[in-house]
Amino acid sequence: MFLLRWPLAVIGSLAVGQAIAAPQEASLTLAKNGKSPYRIVIAQDASAVERQAASELQSFLKQISGAKLPIITDDQRLGKYEIVLGRNRHLTALKTSVGWRKLGGEGFTLRTVSSRLVIAGGPVRGTLYGVYGFLEDYLGCRWLSSKVSVIPKKAVVAVGAIEDTQVPPMPFREVYYQDAMDPKYAARNKLNGNYSIVRGGKTAQERHRGWGYWCHTFAIHVPPDKYFKDHPEYFALVNGKRVPDTQLCLTDPEVFRLTVADLKAKMAANPEAAYWSVSQNDTRGNCQCETCKAIDDREGTPMGSMLDFANRVAAEFPDKIISTLSYQYTRRPPKTMRPAPNVRIMLCSIECNRSRPIPTDPSSASFRDDVENWSKLSDNVFVWDYVVQFSNLVSPFPNLRVLQPNMKFFIDNNAKGMFAQGNRERGGEFAELRAYLLAKLMWQPDCDIERAMEDFLKGYYGPAARPIRQYIDLMHDTLEQSGKGLYSFGGPGDHRDGYLSPEAVVRYNALFDEAERRAAQDKAVLLRVQSARLPLMYAQLQLGDGDAAARRAVARKLFDISDKTGLLMFNEWNLPTEKYKAQMTEALEKEGKEKKEGKERRKGRSRSG
Repeated sequence: MFLLRWPLAVIGSLAVGQAIAAPQEASLTLAKNGKSPYRIVIAQDASAVERQAASELQSFLKQISGAKLPIITDDQRLGKYEIVLGRNRHLTALKTSVGWRKLGGEGFTLRTVSSRLVIAGGPVRGTLYGVYGFLEDYLGCRWLSSKVSVIPKKAVVAVGAIEDTQVPPMPFREVYYQDAMDPKYAARNKLNGNYSIVRGGKTAQERHRGWGYWCHTFAIHVPPDKYFKDHPEYFALVNGKRVPDTQLCLTDPEVFRLTVADLKAKMAANPEAAYWSVSQNDTRGNCQCETCKAIDDREGTPMGSMLDFANRVAAEFPDKIISTLSYQYTRRPPKTMRPAPNVRIMLCSIECNRSRPIPTDPSSASFRDDVENWSKLSDNVFVWDYVVQFSNLVSPFPNLRVLQPNMKFFIDNNAKGMFAQGNRERGGEFAELRAYLLAKLMWQPDCDIERAMEDFLKGYYGPAARPIRQYIDLMHDTLEQSGKGLYSFGGPGDHRDGYLSPEAVVRYNALFDEAERRAAQDKAVLLRVQSARLPLMYAQLQLGDGDAAARRAVARKLFDISDKTGLLMFNEWNLPTEKYKAQMTEALEKEGKEKKEGKERRKGRSRSG
């Protein structure tokens, strides 16, 4: 078997995937043969999140054991058999120290106290996460995707003595895949950032918890279609010319005034949002006017004028966090300037190679330096990482081995939040697997990622898990052996002599043939296996593998599975499935026609000869 070769790290009771199904020496028997003496206790004035925690615990325990535990409030007398949720009078009566300050808003403690179980967490979502942590780590529940869960059935639900405290290293954790936009999936996997609105598999409205503006806001603050004609001086001077579709002139006083006015109006309409982005557009072309350039030259980076502007804006809103991008031309930190206490640096890794871990990859040296230097300048750094190939969303993209070392590197360098950008629309290569692994790593970067991987594959692909795992490992091994880099704007053609060589593709297809054979008796699992095969079929079409007849057969299967799974996009911007289908159909028909005409011409020459 090919090994994924991730570092294994089981950190006490914090190990993700460490399910304690039925300890030999049980301390608490919560349910037996569909009955339970236990009740769930919450405060009389419990928050909505704590009530949700009680409801979720009751529901899943019933699914596991058949026993429905009653939910009571702490005005009733302390009982012998209780699951005490959150901060309430029964918890106080137990005289057990929780250490609330250490838990912050979302950490939690799981503890057995005599015949009782305590699940107590921070006031934001700590107790809710504690419930999910208990169900996952001790009873074996898994929420693998928004549609696929593993909830074990047990005649006896018993746990040994527990003393387990978990506190997330990053307050903000967002995985940008559609599954992670599902509120139930996100909560159960302890993600807290994304609450976008999804309709029909498309992200209809992008929203991020706690944020007013998210990023790329210059054109919002000072719209070029409104101002450029009469005030070109508001916009960046690039190569001696004011340009409307690049950036702003950050030292122009009117640009500052308009930006502050825009923020004041939007903050008044959305007062609960704590984070507001003041950040460059998604283009290049920073301002080169005399005053902007003077700041940038002094600081050794265009981040100089950017951070100067962000700091001045932040001074106008001391009760808000002003976020700005450290992205492409602004990625390098300034020499002398420091972010204001209420300025958040959103550091982006878009240029990095995805075939090797950032902390050890020579080609990532400059980015690594920037991360380390920003961590010295600010304790409010937020990382925007990229885990997908934008230009080929469905292409094989073997980057799974770098996820854990990269996450640990960011957290070791003081990252306070993570946005892992995947595919915003339904589908994409191993979208569900990546979302699941990233969620585990964001909560506990030292988790046993190997076990999490095995949990997912067994639960999601059932009897086909082994060949799927062999495919993943073989693809990663072959990429590493090639020595080639893997980039977010690359494609199959970059690796036709590496992990997507004809010889490698033959071996991958053999593994998928075996996976489909093993999954044949379960239509739902078979479709998941076929969906996992879509990237391989896409690569074959893009690389022109095989003759026209073989590629037509691959195309028919690819688009049949795409229809069944609701795959929407083949790149991030302008290649929906129906468009790609039309393009591929036309290309294959043209090739077939040309081949037929060539055959007829050769036949005609043969007759005349």
